[in-house]
Amino acid sequence: MYRRLQARSPFLLVGLGATLCAVAVSHHVTEFLAIPGSGGPLLALGLDGLPALGLTVAGYRLMGTDVKPQDRLSIVGWSLGGSTIVVGVMGATMFVRLFEGRSLAEPVFPLLVALEIGAIAGLVAGYYNTRARADERRARAVSEAMGFVNDLIRHDLRNDLTVIQGHARLLPTDDTDTDTSTHHSRTIETKATEALERLETTRAVADTLVGDPDVKPVDVAAITDRLATQLETVSGVTVRTDIDEAAVVSANVGLRSVLDNLLENAVEHNDANGPCVWVSVDDGPETVSVTIRDNGPGMSPEARSALIDHDGRKDRGGLSMVNTLVERYDGTLHVTTNEPRGTTVEVELPRARETASSQVTT
Repeated sequence: MYRRLQARSPFLLVGLGATLCAVAVSHHVTEFLAIPGSGGPLLALGLDGLPALGLTVAGYRLMGTDVKPQDRLSIVGWSLGGSTIVVGVMGATMFVRLFEGRSLAEPVFPLLVALEIGAIAGLVAGYYNTRARADERRARAVSEAMGFVNDLIRHDLRNDLTVIQGHARLLPTDDTDTDTSTHHSRTIETKATEALERLETTRAVADTLVGDPDVKPVDVAAITDRLATQLETVSGVTVRTDIDEAAVVSANVGLRSVLDNLLENAVEHNDANGPCVWVSVDDGPETVSVTIRDNGPGMSPEARSALIDHDGRKDRGGLSMVNTLVERYDGTLHVTTNEPRGTTVEVELPRARETASSQVTT
């Protein structure tokens, strides 16, 4: 509901402008009929009718821009706030005059002009304020992007290459144990392939962190199912899945790093006698939820708080990096305790619009 309000908020400006324009026309037509041959009502209509028409056009054009929905709502809020302040001041002066026993000559016209000027001034101020904040976010994201990408490579590839190295050392020096040799060879091949795939996602991750991701339909169910299968094969940990057949979200290939980190984190610190991970993907009407639960040692409230409020942290690897990527996809990350033991991480992402299956990334 709130997302719809953000996306459709410019209609408030369109409605406000159209209403004010109608009021102005109705008011001044009545005046013109009462004062035949006078050009005053026509001039007054130009003074309060044109700004009202401008508000209508501005709201319509705001719908067609690439301004983010939350920024559209902010701009509309500035406009409505500006009109409220100016009309409030004008109304207060009129109230004082009435309180003093003075008469008011035609209050509608000055109130209309005040409301429209306040709305336009607020619209302009809100637009440039939004642009300034967007530029600030973009500049901050650019300065952090290289650090994030560096953390991504160090965190992900270091883990993969460590596994590759460990299994390579376990390979028998002769051909007597073919089963063991085959197992380790397949593990090395799998992890090496994953390392190469991570390199392919680096650019998408960098673009996402900068704040201008090239999003497209991505089947998170297919990706999650494939990663869960790989995790169980390589780690030996039991992975139980409840995944919908298809769940398409708006993201890019960087989403793979999000899911991969969450799954590996569920296994990496799991000290249970029978380590287990539960993975589910729920395709809802407006959002898709990916939930990963484990029976490990759990995460302290302080650690969860530091994860979500990650601004200014020096350690941007692991789940903190995941949280940043999820935010760039307009999603949310929730971390709670998995009773009786372990951690539950839920990622909620906006569902993609209906699209052809050939256009969906898996």
